[in-house]
Amino acid sequence: MKDLIKIIFMISLVIVVYIFRTNISNFILNTIIYRGNGEVLTYNEYYRENDYLFVQNTDVTSATNYQDLLNIFYTVMNSGDDNFSFMCEYSECISDVNKLIDDSEIISNINNFVHPFNSYYQIRITTISDREVNIKIDKLYSESEIKYIKNYIDDYIKENIGDSMSDYDKIRKFHDYVINNTEYDVNEHSRLFNAYELITTNKAICSGYSDIMAIYLDTLGIQNYRISSENHVWNLVNLDGKWYHLDVTWDDPVVSDGKQYLIHNFFMISTEELFKLDDLEHNYDKKIYMEA
Repeated sequence: MKDLIKIIFMISLVIVVYIFRTNISNFILNTIIYRGNGEVLTYNEYYRENDYLFVQNTDVTSATNYQDLLNIFYTVMNSGDDNFSFMCEYSECISDVNKLIDDSEIISNINNFVHPFNSYYQIRITTISDREVNIKIDKLYSESEIKYIKNYIDDYIKENIGDSMSDYDKIRKFHDYVINNTEYDVNEHSRLFNAYELITTNKAICSGYSDIMAIYLDTLGIQNYRISSENHVWNLVNLDGKWYHLDVTWDDPVVSDGKQYLIHNFFMISTEELFKLDDLEHNYDKKIYMEA
């Protein structure tokens, strides 16, 4: 009788294992082999709580679809963490990751949504297995550079910005200040491309202009992100619930007479106004920067 019970039990166990084989397999992979991924993101002070139409912050650590994948990349980059692993839970996931590795344009665009201090200088995406992906980030700014820039911005605000000023006036005043103290770097061998180089050399290319403006806007608590076309980057600013283009670089023109010029053609303008002025260098991907 006992032998019969054992046989029935074993047969029942085999049936149960067969029916739930996928769930059991995933449990073993996640809990024993991958230890449930075991990854916990840490968030630094430059983390932005903002969600956008293209990407959103997420607490998901395993991608079940392509949007999950994009959201995980955004959240990791936005958090300021420099090493994070996540799991792929849909059949095309690793293939999608490899496409992101081969064509880094999407990752580069996602980088525009994060604070410049959390931006990457280099990002390494590695598929550890057929299910696990690791992200390692080398930051664009060092801790000493961040401290220097923060002090620079704080000193500027204390000396030039009053509580009675409107946000529009605060933005315009800094826009003018940057242009009056910066020259566009025409030297193709140097290409001074970040905010630290802008304030220490008084020269920069568009990425330096847009970074210093983004850092200033974040310090004031004004929502913004950087927006880019194939060869150019500028700022998109949310003021009173509406989004405006702000291109400090193009308001600081390079001219042959050697004089300094300050214009406001690209200051807080709509997309319609932007394309009336230029539809080539500012031809951004509307499927990514949907707020514009």
